[in-house]
Amino acid sequence: MGVTGIDVLVTPAPGEEAKMPSWGGSKFALSTFLARRVREMMSDAHHWQVLPDDVREWLEMQRDRSAIPATDEMLLETFPQGHRHFLVCYPFEGRLAHTTLCMLLTRRLARLGVGPLGFVANDYALAVWALKPLDGVDMAELFGEDMLGDDLEAWLAESAMMKGAFKNCALIAGLIERRFPGDRNTARQVTFSTDLIYDVLRRHQPDHLLLRCARQDAAAGLIDVARLGELLSRIKGRIRHVSLPHLSPFSVSVIVEIGKQPSPGGEAREMIMAAAEDLIAEATA
Repeated sequence: MGVTGIDVLVTPAPGEEAKMPSWGGSKFALSTFLARRVREMMSDAHHWQVLPDDVREWLEMQRDRSAIPATDEMLLETFPQGHRHFLVCYPFEGRLAHTTLCMLLTRRLARLGVGPLGFVANDYALAVWALKPLDGVDMAELFGEDMLGDDLEAWLAESAMMKGAFKNCALIAGLIERRFPGDRNTARQVTFSTDLIYDVLRRHQPDHLLLRCARQDAAAGLIDVARLGELLSRIKGRIRHVSLPHLSPFSVSVIVEIGKQPSPGGEAREMIMAAAEDLIAEATA
């Protein structure tokens, strides 16, 4: 077995358990160039004539029922659906940045007392649903650049991804060994050991080098802070908020993903899934 140029050479292995190779290609974010080009195409109604008929009709329906954002605007829609209230926006910054933004938004919405229940994100849009109406929320303040300060730090400190990043740093630094002579630590033992060290360092040496390395790795590879910062700067003063009586043509693409992706929630999980089933049935009818 080997690799020659772009060819992978393999040989049959009768009796061996089959394995499927995988890679992280799906984690690559939508490029900034492609995202901007898509926004430009959507905002230019004259260009719609060269698009396929179904795409053109979809854009026209969105224009008539909600709005089409300008190239540098971010469209944000709020509407009730079932017994839930939704906030859907279209930043076009990739799933990674959108997921991080959702987590920070739910923290802020919880402080405002609107009762966020869950969220879902794809490469183009994100949706957050809550118990109370979202029309009265100050959207400019909600999407303020200051969320990358204390909100981000507090969320990172509490999130499991920081412990995962710390585990990788601890293994590379030799703080934890996977193998010992005649023995091997299980993944659970390694995780338990690094989680314990992480908690101790946070409590007694919050500026420890390994904690700083873990935070840098998480910010660069797991949550795309740079991309999120560029987004918040780009949309400052350019949020176009449309309050709707029901979901829009654009929102269907992200609403139908509810239930396909894990959503946060503890006590509210059953309510979330019930609402998701109703939404999917209505959106695909």
